[in-house]
Amino acid sequence: MRLATSIALALAGSLGVGAKPIAKSFAHVASVGVQIQNGTVNGIELPTFGQHFFGGIPYAAPPTRFEPSKPLQQRFPDKGFNASTYSDACWGSGDAGDVKMSEDCLSINIIRPETASSGSGLPVVLWLHGGGFYAGSSAQSSLNGSWIVQESVDMGKPIIFTSINYRLLVLGFPSGDEAHKAGIENLGLLDQRLAMQWIHENIAAFGGDPKKLTIMGESAGGTAILQHLVAYGGAEQHLFRAAIVESGSFYQVNCTHNVTEQREANWNALLAASNCTDLACLKTAPSLPEIAISFWDTFLPSIDGKLIEEHPVQLWAEKHFVNVPLLMGVNADEGTVLGTPGCNTEADIIAGVTSLNECSYVVFPDAFDSLFAAYPDDPSIGIPLNTGDGLLSSGTMDKRMNSIFNDAIEHAPRRWITSLMAEAGNPTFSYHFHQVPYNGSISIGATHATEIPYVFSNPDTIGPRERDNSLGRFMTRSWVSFIHSLSPAHTGICDAPRWPAYSKKDPRNMVFSSHGSYIETDDYRTDGIALLTEQRIKGCWSLAPKHQQ
Repeated sequence: MRLATSIALALAGSLGVGAKPIAKSFAHVASVGVQIQNGTVNGIELPTFGQHFFGGIPYAAPPTRFEPSKPLQQRFPDKGFNASTYSDACWGSGDAGDVKMSEDCLSINIIRPETASSGSGLPVVLWLHGGGFYAGSSAQSSLNGSWIVQESVDMGKPIIFTSINYRLLVLGFPSGDEAHKAGIENLGLLDQRLAMQWIHENIAAFGGDPKKLTIMGESAGGTAILQHLVAYGGAEQHLFRAAIVESGSFYQVNCTHNVTEQREANWNALLAASNCTDLACLKTAPSLPEIAISFWDTFLPSIDGKLIEEHPVQLWAEKHFVNVPLLMGVNADEGTVLGTPGCNTEADIIAGVTSLNECSYVVFPDAFDSLFAAYPDDPSIGIPLNTGDGLLSSGTMDKRMNSIFNDAIEHAPRRWITSLMAEAGNPTFSYHFHQVPYNGSISIGATHATEIPYVFSNPDTIGPRERDNSLGRFMTRSWVSFIHSLSPAHTGICDAPRWPAYSKKDPRNMVFSSHGSYIETDDYRTDGIALLTEQRIKGCWSLAPKHQQ
């Protein structure tokens, strides 16, 4: 199974892709108006939560295909903008739920406590959805921020929750010689940055403090944040004051693919499928959005020489990053859906790991002996964790393979990035999510995206077990504490472990489990993770060419 396919399946299972949007989930009784630069935004009351919801607000002008998004200059009608529901989702692979997909999709949603108003100065969080840069939207009911805001009010640390759509597929991430010459790579990342600018200009009217913005994302959303932290070579633009990265990684930007080879072949294949010969034709091809879906795992963030000056791994290694507080973590069994099942021999594992070299996880041939020494053929220590010495039916060495993919894709970047940020003096907090969800399977364990229901305290996705809901409350409060006060330790839960800051001398993780969360020393699989980190830095440094201007 290809990596992107695995991520899609994990997200679909954990997030309920295709679920109904928030505004169609709750009855509302009245309209609420807020005046911003473009006119009045008319949201709705959510009496169930004591909140106000403003949905589908355009943070950009309707985008011109293959052009950077621009601020909305147009005034709203005299009666105001109807923000009672979500906008269309951006074109992507998979079901968009009760909202349709279109190219006019660049919108922001806001959930605030009903007591908030202009001048309240509340901290703000911006959620960037996952989906591999080819799927997802802000309209999934599993990503309903109402429970986060509700918990923040109950804590006495009220915040405002925002979420956005951004362009996906080739519409958001065109690449190749022609795209590079036109300066249109990484449009989806630029959309996200424009949304941050919109928040700076408008969130005060909703009761937020633009200087207290935390950006937060999972999977591709977390990966995007890792790129925003090194954008423009780490230049400080004061777009956000803190970051939360859930299972973020580097898999989308290839070390070995440069703009004149693989990406050019992908671009030419898209042209052929669209009956086009150049970019000008693609700009007006009516069927391009549907055709783009068939290239769903082909067009991803790239090294454009401007926003992303070098490979993100190089920029992190050179310490060209924005210095802000960071909360970052991973799930214990990420590898169960990120690996390549069916491994029965070391040769099978080598073939699978070698395929990662297309996704910036370079392992050189002379490193495999050391890799196998660090990850021995012992099912009792494989992934998923705590499943004994039994084998997976998919392959006799799949638990071993899962461990390698687990660390190469997620755990090694987490340990490396948290160490770099802490060493630079940034308040840094690391977590390790160990909980198999109520509707999960021990065969995949606490895999990719399974923490999301707990972070959002969403009872529809957590399930009925009290211990799961208690864990969700603890995690949500930890996130709120960080968003509000830049430390996750102030949860107001008396018997909860206190989350320590991460440091090079004393690296510790918060381990989240419904059977009792606890603090661990961050020293698991030390040799293997160190080897994979060294190999990635060596590979990206030596194989990723400087982008030709």
